[in-house]
Amino acid sequence: MSLKHIVAIAGGGPEDLQTLSFAAWLAAQHDSTVDILPAYPDTAIDMVTLGMTLGATLSHEAIEELAAADRELHHRIEAVARQTAGAADVVFGPGEGAPRMALMERGLRPSLSLARAVTLSDLVVIGQGYTTGAGRDGELLGQTLLHHRAPTLIARGDPDSLSGPAAIAWDGSAQAGRAVRSALPLLAMASGIYILQCVEGLDRVTTDPDITHLNAYLKAHGVGAGVTVLLEGPDEGAALMAGAASHGAGLLVAGAYGHSRLREVVFGGATRTFLHDAAGPSLLLAN
Repeated sequence: MSLKHIVAIAGGGPEDLQTLSFAAWLAAQHDSTVDILPAYPDTAIDMVTLGMTLGATLSHEAIEELAAADRELHHRIEAVARQTAGAADVVFGPGEGAPRMALMERGLRPSLSLARAVTLSDLVVIGQGYTTGAGRDGELLGQTLLHHRAPTLIARGDPDSLSGPAAIAWDGSAQAGRAVRSALPLLAMASGIYILQCVEGLDRVTTDPDITHLNAYLKAHGVGAGVTVLLEGPDEGAALMAGAASHGAGLLVAGAYGHSRLREVVFGGATRTFLHDAAGPSLLLAN
């Protein structure tokens, strides 16, 4: 079990250091390649488009200044990528062989570039800072999880935490099942596994939340059985995060958006709690 193709989303902000550190660490552990997707907006193109819409024009100097700012973002991402690749003893730049990290060219539409990149990816890595925004960042995460159903690692803390205990939020849902299947390479690295289950609100009619079946699946894949931890509380997301923290988990594997995303946004939900608890463990989410 291994991860051979990883996509890391970088926006030119301070979160990139954590995102790319995780991606480089995973590349070294799994002898994999990482494609770094620049996801910052093209300010020059956006401003030109806005000017055309409003019937205004931008001066050549203004356009060049905006383009220079975009180039600076790209160079900043490249510098962090080189730094994290070097620290993990991973080759940086295009070419054959692994482990390797390479920076993709920025497309005019990051969403289209993301769609192409994740088609054959084993995992998408994104930093905590890019997960909770209502604008472009939140849209990219929603696109990754909901539209492409790509397993996504929300990087938090230190990459070495992935070799410590891991927790699985298990309710027997299709989303939880996809998350577990995608997380097998990470679960195999964990020093121990805890299976967390909120006893309130389990759907025993349309799903099978029996932990015995999950443990049989994990053992069949050579991961080993997990320790069952039953939780109670009206707020499922908070209970699961607290359970993961109490057992020192560096990773929480969970299904995402078991309810519709609109319902989760309006009424809240476990996924929303997971994403907003920045002090919690890294998340492996799948929809």
